[in-house]
Amino acid sequence: MPAGDHEETLEVEVVGVRFRSDDESFGVLDAMASSGASARGTHEVLVGPVGHLDVGDRVRASGTRQHHAKHGERFRVNRLQTVRPSDDEAIGRILQRIPGVGPVAAERLIERFGAELLDRLDREPRDVLRRVKGLSGEKLSDAVEHWQAESGPRAVRLLLEQHEVDAATIGRVIRALGDEPDVELLQSDPYRLTARSGIGFPTADAIALALGEDPTSVGRRRAGTVHALRQAEDDGHCHLPHDELIRRAVRLLAGRNAPWSTSDALKPGVAAALADLVRDGAVVDTDGRVATLELDEAEGLLAEIVARLSTDEPTLDVAVADDPPEPDEDDDAPRPSAEQWQAVRLACGHRLSILTGGPGTGKTQTMRALVEVLRAGNQRVLLCAPTGKAARRLADATGADATTIHRLLGFVPGGGFQHDEDDPIPDGGMLVVDEASMLSLDLAVALLRAIGPSTHVLLVGDVDQLAPVGPGRVLQDLLESEAVPAVRLTRIFRQAERSLIVRAAHAINRGEPPQTRPDPDDIRDFFFIDRGDATAAADEIVSLATARLPTHYGVDAVGSVQVLAPQRRGAAGVEALNQRMRAILNPGGRQAKGSGLREGDRVMQTRNDHDAEVMNGELGMLVQVDGDDVLVRMDDGRTIRLPSARLDTWDLAYACTVHKAQGSSVPVAVVPVLGEHRHMLTRNLLYTAVTRAERACVMVGDRGAVLQALQRVDGATRYTELPRRIRAALESESA
Repeated sequence: MPAGDHEETLEVEVVGVRFRSDDESFGVLDAMASSGASARGTHEVLVGPVGHLDVGDRVRASGTRQHHAKHGERFRVNRLQTVRPSDDEAIGRILQRIPGVGPVAAERLIERFGAELLDRLDREPRDVLRRVKGLSGEKLSDAVEHWQAESGPRAVRLLLEQHEVDAATIGRVIRALGDEPDVELLQSDPYRLTARSGIGFPTADAIALALGEDPTSVGRRRAGTVHALRQAEDDGHCHLPHDELIRRAVRLLAGRNAPWSTSDALKPGVAAALADLVRDGAVVDTDGRVATLELDEAEGLLAEIVARLSTDEPTLDVAVADDPPEPDEDDDAPRPSAEQWQAVRLACGHRLSILTGGPGTGKTQTMRALVEVLRAGNQRVLLCAPTGKAARRLADATGADATTIHRLLGFVPGGGFQHDEDDPIPDGGMLVVDEASMLSLDLAVALLRAIGPSTHVLLVGDVDQLAPVGPGRVLQDLLESEAVPAVRLTRIFRQAERSLIVRAAHAINRGEPPQTRPDPDDIRDFFFIDRGDATAAADEIVSLATARLPTHYGVDAVGSVQVLAPQRRGAAGVEALNQRMRAILNPGGRQAKGSGLREGDRVMQTRNDHDAEVMNGELGMLVQVDGDDVLVRMDDGRTIRLPSARLDTWDLAYACTVHKAQGSSVPVAVVPVLGEHRHMLTRNLLYTAVTRAERACVMVGDRGAVLQALQRVDGATRYTELPRRIRAALESESA
């Protein structure tokens, strides 16, 4: 049959494995068809979520035929159902996958136990396998262990296949359940899967409903409500208003396209489920604000720490003059301004203080001045930032050592942070935390609880950037509380003022269109190219990023030119641009095992990997595929070795979202701004994108879309209670 969209169902037996990914989520198999549209005995090549299958497995596969230019016709599998082997030959092949069991032994076991063989193996594997000649002692134990290790996944697969769950989902469930999949637990409470990596509520809910869960059950409503609250955490919220949580849970349980009548009917049941969760202590409801226990406790703890630090007496033994010092004759560094010096004095005179300001206002110069004052007074200085690249920039700018927050706190893989209130970081002196706008609630708690009784803390960041990835908006909340002494730098210095990037950023922050026509003395490093059509804009962006900008500025296209898009979808979104740019910049790189990434690709980590000390949003290049491992050279200069299997949390990053690029800087940035991005466009997003660029920023798109973004100060409110809780903690201390 020619390739096409018509779905077929074949019953086949696997006769060979050409390729399987390390996580068994994908495979290319040879199979012989025994029924279906193809004649009996026809050879088939299966591709798709079949990597868990092995020689001898019989399955019923549904899918479509596709023609591959190089490999010919292949059968793309969408759904699988295991056909339990019934003939001796198929059972024999399954048995021969057990170490030490050959064809003769398999035949004898079949003769002895007949149709009960597989059930007996599941119940009493040692009793069955000890009858195989040559299997005893350690070899027998290995054979039993192999069969038992396969029994859990086999049972889960059979259970889910019987209920027509697709093969890809089954593979994710088995991986999420770990080394010992428990089919009884899966049957009794499939919603527990939502606590496992890679399994969301829709998947767990589909499985639960397939297994017979009542759509109106209390368990389903409780699970949906908890998941809606955790989804809100992913959106940056520390809690949700009671009614907002019910609305979100109802939408999740009913489905996006459900009629209003269905949603209205669910509301009373969801409200009752939420009341049960509160009564059971599973979530916290404080005056109509609902939060998970973890976030509620974290926010309360941070408020207490901030209140204590902001009222403690200073401990630094250093004299700071009233006025900034005059520069030495041999020193080219400018004299600190009055507001910069005020920040130095505040940092030395208070246990906790904040320095904020936009680009070109001298935050780095202020930190440099602070380091000089502290060194002159023989005080300890610790510098840190959320990412490795930010830490390296901080060290280069101040001349002092800097590290990541995770390294400072002594992160131990599998054990969390070493330092806390019982074992603080080296006490005394000053801790400067750069890029503090990236601090989420949980990271801020971990950092500040590890501060000893004699250490001062200065938080430095640009509060006008996008809120951090993760719950909370700590730097903004601390400023809003008015409990922490703070200096906001506003003066743009002359050299920086000549930069159109700096002037564009400040104009955007005021809600004004950025200037693109330079004065004679200006540094022309910001450009706008008008392309209202998304496809035309994408063509322009690809041309700029892959050829014209690298040539003009003498930089590498991979690593030095970064496309920063508002969203993933669309003609000028991250996904489409990545594919187009890779086709030009890295068309034939060697592919990593079990991954779509290639040697030579620009890549980004999409989750915090504490083991490798690579945080969400950090960029690098996959420089080598070395067998089952890969080498990734990070933008901060490190080269890390990873198993290919761990590349599932890495993405192509010739283009990435602005949100993911927080805390990063790139020599040249290209920023699409189009009507197709309208749901994501905000003033904060444009400001963050422009301020990532070091040498040049090129904005491509529709001026109307830019104006729309300038009118929206923030895309979404983050529900936090930190400012109020800080004030309450201060009142409690003073009572």
